Amino acid sequence: MPKLLTSIALFWLLVGVSIADVVKPALVEISLYADKKVEVVIDLNLEAAMTGIGTQYKNTTDAPTSAEYNALRALTPEALHARFKYFETQFLKRIQLTVNHKIQTLHLKHIDIDIIGYKKRPRKTVLTYTAQLSQWPKTLSWQYAKAYGDSALRHQMYKKDSYNWSQWQWLRNGASSGVIDINHPEPMGAMKRLSQFATIGFDHVIPLGWDHILFIIGMALSSLLWRKLLLLVSVFTLAHTLTLALSMINIVEISPRIIEPLIAFSIAYVAIENLLSSQSIKRKSIIVFLFGLIHGLGFASMLKSFEMTEDNFLTTLIGFNIGVELAQVVIVLSVVTLLLLLKIAKINYRKIAVMPASLVIAMIGVYWGIERLVI
Repeated sequence: MPKLLTSIALFWLLVGVSIADVVKPALVEISLYADKKVEVVIDLNLEAAMTGIGTQYKNTTDAPTSAEYNALRALTPEALHARFKYFETQFLKRIQLTVNHKIQTLHLKHIDIDIIGYKKRPRKTVLTYTAQLSQWPKTLSWQYAKAYGDSALRHQMYKKDSYNWSQWQWLRNGASSGVIDINHPEPMGAMKRLSQFATIGFDHVIPLGWDHILFIIGMALSSLLWRKLLLLVSVFTLAHTLTLALSMINIVEISPRIIEPLIAFSIAYVAIENLLSSQSIKRKSIIVFLFGLIHGLGFASMLKSFEMTEDNFLTTLIGFNIGVELAQVVIVLSVVTLLLLLKIAKINYRKIAVMPASLVIAMIGVYWGIERLVI
């Protein structure tokens, strides 16, 4: 009975994660035009910005303003737009565009707020601002508020029917882009891009990807035999890499309303298998492969936010996948180390750790799955 009560307590403690949105970094695109006009397009989670919830929070429920966030998340696009009008002055004070070392005054040109839609994903809002320059632009810099957290930036000198976007620059914790020489932009080499997207991939799992974290923990709890774990991790990696690549080139595309519940139920299944006295490694490998295909589609929905050209597609995909795999290794090693320590201490690790943890993970997976089906 005490173990059951402990599992139930852990379940409700972690369930809070399931009713939260992961805080989404903003994507910022700056276009410079021949008539000395600048256009800034900010793709962001507006509700999070309005309630001061930046990417320093893993989930919106971690923030003290989570109730206010949920209230904004339930508003229609028109109602949220009306609320933003009162917040916009504060918002503009927290961002800064500098061209030719001169701070620019931004004017809202357009706001596009998505429908309420699926409430377990952050709602997309796109703000378009413009500024008129007095001189031809030679340098620019951008800074997104530290309160809002991470962002990614790219810029272009606009030319019709021509792709002129720079590489994405990842800005952590409200860091400035630094002064960017528009006439002589610094090219991003393959290794730098690999490193940048490896960081993005790692962050997408740890600490942001609770779905993926629980699935890997459930998989790591299944055995202390390294050959079996290596097989499961390899099969899962192969599967999600395959669908991630196919989705990125638009060969495979499935609605999040289908993918998200399936991911949740995959978490539950892997954990439930750990509760069985006998497990078939062949059956489990096949199931893990199928679930890996689903998780790859989940990864793709985020990575598609970064538009890629043919010359950087491969390095972006490989870099992101390296980051994901490194995060998986960290999770697996952490779980295995804990279980080995319990085994060395001659403690029944299956009874003390594997069974309770798997029960909690299974309950969370079922809870998420049902919740995502009905909302």
